[in-house]
Order: sequence, then C-alpha cells, then structure tokens
Amino acid sequence: MLINVLDVNLQKVAFLSNDVPGLPNYYDDEFHEYRDQGAATFKFTVKKVINNKLQSYARFLNGQSYFSFQIDGNDYLMTPASEQAIHETSEEISFFCVSLDRELMSEQANPLVNTSSHNIQWYFDQMGLISNTQITIGINEVSNLTRTINYDGQETKLARLISVIGNFDAEFEFITKLNNDGSLDSVTLNIYKENDGLDIQGVGKKRDDVRLIFGENIQAVERDVSTEGFLNATTVTGADNLSWKSASFSYTNDDGVEEFYKRAGDNTAYAPLSAKIYPAQLSKDKDDIWTRIDFTTEYKNVNDMWAYAVRQFKQYAYHQVSYTVTPSSKLVNAEIGDGPPLAKGDTVVIQDNNYIDIDGNVGLLLSARVSEKIVSETHPENNKLIFSNYKKLKNEVSTDIQAIVNQLVDAATPYIGSIDTTNGTQFKNGTGSTTLSAHIYKGSATTETIADSYEWSKDGAVVANAQTIIVDASGVADKAVYSFKATVAGKVVAGQSVTITNVDDGTSPINLVIDSSNGYQFKNNTINTTFTAILYQNNKEIDSEGTKFAYIWSKTNADGTVDTAWNLAHQTSQKSITITNSDVWQRATFDCTAEPLN
Repeated sequence: MLINVLDVNLQKVAFLSNDVPGLPNYYDDEFHEYRDQGAATFKFTVKKVINNKLQSYARFLNGQSYFSFQIDGNDYLMTPASEQAIHETSEEISFFCVSLDRELMSEQANPLVNTSSHNIQWYFDQMGLISNTQITIGINEVSNLTRTINYDGQETKLARLISVIGNFDAEFEFITKLNNDGSLDSVTLNIYKENDGLDIQGVGKKRDDVRLIFGENIQAVERDVSTEGFLNATTVTGADNLSWKSASFSYTNDDGVEEFYKRAGDNTAYAPLSAKIYPAQLSKDKDDIWTRIDFTTEYKNVNDMWAYAVRQFKQYAYHQVSYTVTPSSKLVNAEIGDGPPLAKGDTVVIQDNNYIDIDGNVGLLLSARVSEKIVSETHPENNKLIFSNYKKLKNEVSTDIQAIVNQLVDAATPYIGSIDTTNGTQFKNGTGSTTLSAHIYKGSATTETIADSYEWSKDGAVVANAQTIIVDASGVADKAVYSFKATVAGKVVAGQSVTITNVDDGTSPINLVIDSSNGYQFKNNTINTTFTAILYQNNKEIDSEGTKFAYIWSKTNADGTVDTAWNLAHQTSQKSITITNSDVWQRATFDCTAEPLN
C-alpha cells in the first residue's frame, strides 16, 4: 500500500510504502473500519533513525501531517487524533489516525430548543454540523421524513450528527475521494434508511452471492443462551395504582398466531407460546405453567401499560441468544462469491452444520452484518471481520438449503459395522459351528441400516454374498479371519472382521456367555436388565456361585471409544451387573472377562 504524506494544507510532501524500493517503510500497522460510527482508524509506526542516522523524511512526520491511501478501491484521508495521536521516541514515531474532520471531532454542538417537526437537513443547518466542513450530503434516503428533536446539553458535532441520524432511524457512511496526487478532492455523507433485517439494507450490500461456512472460511461459531429475567406472565400496575383489569389486549405474531394476550377481568397478561416451550415444571399446581414477574410503572393509561408488557415479553419471554462468529483472517482481503471482499455493512449468511435443534433439524443458519473490519499489511494474521446484527434464519426460509444441509451431514456421518455370533468365535477339536451376522449402523443410531448387499470373505477370499453365514469348525484348521463389506447405493460404507480359532490342546475350552434378564434391545429409553456371566466347559456350567473366577466388565460407546469412567467404576469382580438407562446413551457394547482366582 502507498501512503501519501500530506502537509497542513493537504498537499503531498512524501510517501511511505513497503512495496516501493527506496521509500520509507512502516510497520505495526492496523486499519479499522467501523460501520456504526461511519469512520475508520489507522495506526502505524515509522523508523526515524536507520544505521544510527536520522532520516530526512522525518521532518514531514509531525502533528500537522495528514495521510491518504486506498484500500479495496476506497479512498481514505486520515487525521492524527485521540489521546495519544502521536507517540515519538529517539528511534521511531507512531501515529493513531481517524478518518474524520477535526472540527467534527472537537467542536461542540450547542443545546437546541425546538417545538416543530423538521427534516434532517434543517437540523444539520440549524446546528452547523457540516456547514463549515468540506463534507456534502450525497445519498439521503430519509430526506422526506420529519422529526421533532430537542437537545439540552452540549456534545461534539460528531456525536450530535450520529444522534440526529439515529433519530431519523437511519445509518450513514462517509465516502472520501482523493485526487490523483493523493490530496483531498471531496468527502460525501451518505444517509440510508436503517437496516431492518428484511428488505432495507442500509450501509453496505446484501451479499446473496456469499455463504460463509464453518470449517471453510469460518473458524468458530459460538452461541450463548441467557435466561436472566425470564417471564411469560406479568401484571403491570400504572401510576397511582392504576389497574388494567377491565382492559383486553392481544398481540399476534407474523404467522398470525396470538403470541401475547390479556383478557378482561384478569389482572395478568400471558405469553402462551413461551409457556408451551418453557413451562414451569416444579409448580405444585400442574396447571400453572407460567413464570410470572410483575412491574410497577408510572404510565397513566392502560394502552401504555400493555405496550410496556409487550416489550417485556419480546425481550424476556424467550431465552436470549447471542452469537459470536470468528472468520478466517484470510477472508478479510479475499474476493468472495461473485464480487469483491466483504465491506462494512455487508450482510451475509453464515452456516454451521454442527448444530441441531430440539426438533432434530440439523444446521444453524445466521444472517449477520460486518460491523468492523481490521486489516494489517505487516501482520496479516491479525486481519479480522467482526459481525453484529445476528439473526437466526428459520429452516423453512429455504427448504432447499435445509435439504442440502441434511444431505451434507448425512453424507459425513460414517457407518459402523459389527458382527454377532451365535456360538462364539472359538471351536474345540474341530467340532461345532457358529453363525456370523453382519450389521451396520449410521453413526450413533440404534436402529440398524439394512445394506443393499453384503460380501463375506475368509482370509481375503470371497465366500458368500449374504448378511449371515454359517462357519463350521471342520473348515477352520487353526484360525481363519472372516470379514464382511456392506454396500449402500453402490458404495462400500462399512465392514468388520472377526478371527475364528480351532483349539486342539487336549483340554476342553471354557466359553463365557452373557445372559440378559430382559433382552438386548430396548425402546423409548427405558432400560432395565441384569447381565450375568456364565462359564461353560464340556457343555456344563462351571462356577455358578462366582467364587472361582474374577469377572471384570467393560463398556464401549457407540462411536467405538472406551468408556473409561464406567470401566473404573465397575472394576470390582461381579458375576452379575444391573444395566439401566443411566449406563446407555443410544447404544453401547458390554463385555466381560473371567480370570481364575488361583
């Protein structure tokens, strides 16, 4: 970036650049652009002394200096300002600059006594907010509106300008235009109707060509929920104990559903949709589902009291949710979608598929605006976009979007394969048989997915195309590895393997079987069964009293990870254990190992 150094008359006297050989460099730079203040700040540092020699260009870097440059095609004229506008040492000089006129930042606007309604230009002229500056009004989307505004005290002209524009439900931006030599050509003040989150954009553009996605150009999406002040019923009392008991009111939402109401003869107003979502659970009266907070106000008519109740319901009848989105630093300067990099005020959609709501809808969609932009040439890792005006988009806004999100999540969820046996995995002396059954589950689902086809192999050679196969001991010499592959929609999605052994050592092996008093599958999260480890040798049960062997139980979660906490809590020998829904979330595998005590 080329920085023009201007003198007190805004004439170019020097350059700074990190790209042009021979020009003085700058470092520790940071450019901030703020939407709400219509301003930008820029801080940077320049070496005065190089190789123990004071550089001649240092004479142009002082309290009378101005700086101009271009970023993303936009012109900026910066004025050193703030409590530490300039910090100078024997070696270097640092500037903190603002893209606003010194008069706006420093001069005071006086009180204004006014009883009539006027347009915004009248207030600018009456208080001389921009009349003595080089600022002219360009776009003015509120020129036909009028307001009655009074001001009691003094404040800076900039603060008064922002206040006046806010009273007209508007937002603004300053557009600077430089001449070819870097000197100032003009400054234009554009005033827009305030963004309403729907059809009115305000400053910036609605970037429908852009979708920011977690894992791609978004590093983190955080959601915080607050229940502070929660209520869905209230009695409001007015000044001098004014009661609204005889009045009746109703508030209907955008879907045509009654969201708040107060019936005549009842002293309390209610938010029924809120109570349906967040009913009071611990009330002695099971029909009392309301959380009530009452208010005493100074309102002198019941209509104002109802309006106050509606405001309280809108703010506190639902959990207050706030979002924080952290974009990639590379996003700041990158062209994106069908256009240029994001600019202050731009509205974008942010998507994170790692969220799911209570109805099982997968994917969080947010609308947000760029409220601040931070750019550093010498420290690009500090580049940042800050978003505000977060608004959660309903899934029904676009069924196509939800379908795409669901497809992405479903495609990213792996299948998990498992093998069940009817007679274990070990034969003795070439006798017996066992049936192997292939099963696959989608992620942590408890319901089995039936594959389109299954393929069984023995030691790598295909032996069957079926979900179950029978393995006879006569076909296993010492050991054999049986494995399956499950195919869905022409793609192999899961597999598993098991080793079958044939023991011929002159001693009958001991087999362990786990018996369940209430089966192995449960529904509606109602789980209550007793597992008992039973040892067999020579087709007879041994150690029925559980005194000759130590029985150690272990648990594996649905995702294949070992449940260490559960295992530690059950490391004491138990021949039988009771399993309830506190031990199982969706699906789990329990194993038991028996070891001789002597």
